[in-house]
Amino acid sequence: MSLGTTVKNICRSIGKDNNPAYAVVAIATAKGIFRPLFTMMDKKESPETKKYAALREGLTEVIAIPTYLLCGTLAGKGAALFKDPVKAKMAKHNLRFVGVCTAALLVIPGLCSVFVKPFTDKIFHKNNKNENVKSQPDELNIVSKAEQTQLQKMPITQTGHLHSYPAKNVSMTAFTNSGMRV
Repeated sequence: MSLGTTVKNICRSIGKDNNPAYAVVAIATAKGIFRPLFTMMDKKESPETKKYAALREGLTEVIAIPTYLLCGTLAGKGAALFKDPVKAKMAKHNLRFVGVCTAALLVIPGLCSVFVKPFTDKIFHKNNKNENVKSQPDELNIVSKAEQTQLQKMPITQTGHLHSYPAKNVSMTAFTNSGMRV
């Protein structure tokens, strides 16, 4: 058995029944470890901002990993609707991919918007619900405070310009001397 055959067999066995969720979970795990780490190493931000951003990024990936696995698995269950085993296997792979994409585009952002902000607010003791809230909104004053000028009311017929406009002399030099010059 040569080296080329061994590499082919390894690649064939890796790609034979590859679940798309595995690659995305590996990426999410790396992001869950390194993003908060690099955020905390930023020397330009304040410590409070760094802690908040790192916790938020870590929580996002903690939510993302099981969501990718769950959505990919649930979508792959739809392949049981196919009677032909070859088509069912192809459909299972494609449906898993669609499930992972759906998780990335819809499910994870929705879950993060529901769970991450309240969780971080509890950790950092942010209770801004009663602060900066007025009991009554200010009334909107729509009356203009500018000085009102009275216009002289004169019918159009008395101005002398009902159906005619004053003629202006137009010369060709006004058009030839205009425009962009290169």
